[in-house]
Amino acid sequence: MLIAIGSCIRGELRFLAGLPITAAGLAVAARAMLLVGDRRLVPWLTPVSLVLFAMTLVGLFGPVLPGLFWYDALCRLFFVFGAFGVGVLFFAGNALRRRVTLGLVIAFVALHVVTPLGVPDPGIDVFLWTQSCLQALGHGIHPYTIHIVYETLAGRTAPVYPYMPFTLIAFFPAYALFGDYRFLSAAAIAAAVILIRASGRRLEAEPAFIDAATLALVLHPRSPWITAMGWTEGLVLAVAAAFVYLAIRWPGGFAQAIAFFLLPASKQYILAPVLLYVGSTPPRQRLRVVAVGAAVAILTLAPFVLWNWRATIDGIVTQMRTPASPRLDATSFVALAAAWTGAFASRWLSVAVHFGVAALAYLWLRHHGLAGVLLGSALTLCATFLAGWQAFVNYYCLVAALLVMAALVFAAPESVTEDEEGARQPHGHRAPRWGATAS
Repeated sequence: MLIAIGSCIRGELRFLAGLPITAAGLAVAARAMLLVGDRRLVPWLTPVSLVLFAMTLVGLFGPVLPGLFWYDALCRLFFVFGAFGVGVLFFAGNALRRRVTLGLVIAFVALHVVTPLGVPDPGIDVFLWTQSCLQALGHGIHPYTIHIVYETLAGRTAPVYPYMPFTLIAFFPAYALFGDYRFLSAAAIAAAVILIRASGRRLEAEPAFIDAATLALVLHPRSPWITAMGWTEGLVLAVAAAFVYLAIRWPGGFAQAIAFFLLPASKQYILAPVLLYVGSTPPRQRLRVVAVGAAVAILTLAPFVLWNWRATIDGIVTQMRTPASPRLDATSFVALAAAWTGAFASRWLSVAVHFGVAALAYLWLRHHGLAGVLLGSALTLCATFLAGWQAFVNYYCLVAALLVMAALVFAAPESVTEDEEGARQPHGHRAPRWGATAS
C-alpha cells in the first residue's frame, strides 16, 4: 500500500514525498522477508485500515483524468465509497463487511469497463503505439515495421512498438470486436481481483484479511489510470493472478508454469523472477515444468520472429538501448540525482540491482515456495525501478499487487507438508512447494 501511494504522488511532491514513501514500502517488504519465519500473530487491522484510508484520499484528490467530466466524477465517487468500505472493514461485522467489499468489487469492475468510453483518447504514446500496431496487424502488416512519431514533454518516444508480441496477441480480439484494446485491459484487471479473492479462499486465509487484500487492490489511487492510459500492466497483473491461483489449485501442474512464463512474455523487465521461480521448482520436476512453460512463451514470440526477426527484436529492445538519459519524471533515485545534480548512473545499475536483489531474495526465500517467489519478485522489481531510468506508477502497480498476493499466501493458516525427501517440514502457508499436494 505504501508503494501504491508513493508511486501515485507526482508533480513537485514526487521527490519530496512520493519517492521516500515508495522506498519506505520497499523497506517494509524487505523487513517482511527477514521475518518470514516468524509466525507470531500481528495486529494488522488498525494499521492496514489507516493506510487504506490514505489510499482513498490520494485517489480522491488526485489529478483530473484526461477524459470526460462524468468519468472523472465517477472515479472520485468510487474513492468516497472506498473510504466508507474501509470504515466498514474496521468497525463492522463479517456480514456487512462482505457485502460492502462485494459492492466495491462490482463498482470497481464497472468503472474499468466504462473507462474506454469515459477516456476515449488518453493522449499518451502507449495508446497510440498499441492501437496503430493492432490496426496494422489486422491489415496483415508486421506491427514492428510501422514507425510512429509521438512528442511528449520529455521529447520523442520510441518510434516502434516497444513491448512484447504477446501483448498484441492478447489485445487483438478486443480491438477487433470493439475498436479499442483497453476493453481487454478492463476485463483483465477485473479477472485479477476475482482470481486473487478466489486464491485467498482456497488458502483458507482469514475472511477479513481477504477483504482487506481486496481493498488494497481495488483502492489503488491510480487504478482507473491503468486502463485509461492503456498500460500493459493490466494484462500482466491478470497473468500474475492466474499464476497464483493455478499454483494453489494445481501445484504440480503445467498450467501454473505456462501462466508464469507468460509474465516475461508480457514484459521485458520480468527476468530475474524467472530464476526465482525455476530455483523454487523441485529438481525432479524442474526440467519438464520449465520446458512446457518456456515453450508456450516462445510460441508467442515465434510467429513475429519468423515473419520479420530483425524488426521484432529491434522493437523489443528499443526502450533498453534508445534513451540517452533517464526520464526526469520517473519515480527513481536515478531521476532524483539527474534532476538535482545533472549526473546520472549508467543504465546497467538497474540490471545489477535487478539480479543482485534477486540473488539475496533467493537465498532467504528459496524454501518458501509460492509466497517466496511472489515476495522475492516484488522486492526485485521494486529495487530495479528505484534504481532505473524509467519508473512510473504502472510499473509500481504490479509490485504492489505482487506484495498483496504474497501477503495472502503468507497469511494463510500454517500447515505441514512433506518435502521431496519425505521429511515433514513446517511450511509457513497452505500453498505447498511445487509438486506437493495442499495439506
